[in-house]
Amino acid sequence: MDQVGNNELAEMTEALENASANLSSTSVTEPGLMQLSELADQVGASSFIGRIALAGQTSSGSFWVQFNVDGNGGFASSWPGWAFELAKSALLSNKRVWVISNGDPFGSNLLQVLLLAT
Repeated sequence: MDQVGNNELAEMTEALENASANLSSTSVTEPGLMQLSELADQVGASSFIGRIALAGQTSSGSFWVQFNVDGNGGFASSWPGWAFELAKSALLSNKRVWVISNGDPFGSNLLQVLLLAT
């Protein structure tokens, strides 16, 4: 990813963090997720909920993840280490994840990856 792309991701991440900083209550119920998804929309980010189908590491050291969006196919790509650890945890515990990204949920687009209790 080039410097412009990195700056754009950093700006979107900061905007999302600022927008969600003052939420009075959030939950993993569907209404709570809708509120968080609306915040992602406000900063121009995409929001996806689904499950991790696979997570592993290649011999070159990169982390590979397949994220399957609930009812809408899957996306396989190399994920950064911080996101891979969450994906691995979700896979091992059979948890759903909420992925916020700049476009499709490929590793180079990730802004946030959150584990869901439901």
